[in-house]
Amino acid sequence: MSFKNIGGRIALIIAVILILFGVAVFYNIYSLIISNQGLESYKDLSDETSRISEIEMNFFEAALALKDYVIYYDTETQENFLINISNIKDEFTDETNESTDIVNLKSYVETYESLFNQIVGFNSEKERLIDQDFTNISNDLKQVILDFKYLADKKFLSTLVFYSDRSIEILDNIMQLSFIYFSSLEASDKNNVLSYFNELNIQLELIEDGLVIATEELKQSFQNIKNLFTKLNNVLTQIVETIESQEPIIQQMEEMRVEILDLLEEQRAELKVQQDTLGPTLIEENNTAIMLTIILTVIAFVVSIIMVIYLIRSITKPLTEFRNKINQFKEGDLTVDFESKSKDEIGQMANALSEMSKELRKSMSSIKGASEKVDNASIKLTKASQESRNNSEELKTQMDTIQAYAEETAGNVEEVTSGVDEVARAA
Repeated sequence: MSFKNIGGRIALIIAVILILFGVAVFYNIYSLIISNQGLESYKDLSDETSRISEIEMNFFEAALALKDYVIYYDTETQENFLINISNIKDEFTDETNESTDIVNLKSYVETYESLFNQIVGFNSEKERLIDQDFTNISNDLKQVILDFKYLADKKFLSTLVFYSDRSIEILDNIMQLSFIYFSSLEASDKNNVLSYFNELNIQLELIEDGLVIATEELKQSFQNIKNLFTKLNNVLTQIVETIESQEPIIQQMEEMRVEILDLLEEQRAELKVQQDTLGPTLIEENNTAIMLTIILTVIAFVVSIIMVIYLIRSITKPLTEFRNKINQFKEGDLTVDFESKSKDEIGQMANALSEMSKELRKSMSSIKGASEKVDNASIKLTKASQESRNNSEELKTQMDTIQAYAEETAGNVEEVTSGVDEVARAA
């Protein structure tokens, strides 16, 4: 397509305008994409912050559940702890690109859960020892002491009967204080239980000293008492071990709780720094994009106006000149030169009119030559006509003269005739 004609210039201007506005629109779209990516990043940071808050809330709930569990050891509190830990672990399920802090946090949470399960295991073992071994052995021991007392009473061994009653009383205190200790887990309650165990052991030693004169049946019964007492003591030792084994685990969990909270706080602080950095950056980039978009749009608009003005002037100016020349030509100035250096449609039309005017001038020159010939012929004809007129007038004059002569001759003839007649009459 040639840009020398009007259509080509219009196409060029439209193409330039479209390119400029296209660049502005493209940059605007690009800015929107970059802005959306930044907003997505900011949203991801906000979601991550919300996730950290959710983890923190669930962890607080789990820590409270742990605190209640080591007091009450109830199933509901245990389930509450496990549910909150499960909720925390669910927060990590969909993560693919995890930071080191998140990986450490997951490891701590898993360890925290594992330690809790150890506490649950120790507590289950404690409950089993209490419900099955300790209670049953205590009841069996009490029954064996009662049997021993019965045998001693039959043998009228009042001292052994007294020691037996005292042993039963101490055993009842042991049972009562043990269950208090099993609930409170206080060291003072444990010491009370151990103190009564020592007292019961002393009573059994006193009974053993009094068996010197006892029968074999009493000795065998006492041996059963000692065996059961040893078993009861061993079971109590196991129970104490399960209880005291929980203390370092609870302490370790407390330390881990602090570490987990510190990790969560560090993660939250890091996310806040990223948000505080990204937020102003996004605002600045967005403002820059808006400003550049406005500048590009204004440039495109100004260039479009300039090019449209140029297009209009490139059409109207030649048309105005062309109209003025046509008016001159219309008024009879055949010397007007329509020739134009422009190669567009107006220039082509002007050049065509220029050729037409040249041909018209040639025709007018021919007509002028013919007119001059006609004028010359007319002049000659006028001269010939004048000469003919002069000849005619001269001829008329001569004719008048001849007529006068003729009339004169006729008069003379008539006079002659009259004379002849008079002569004849006279004759």
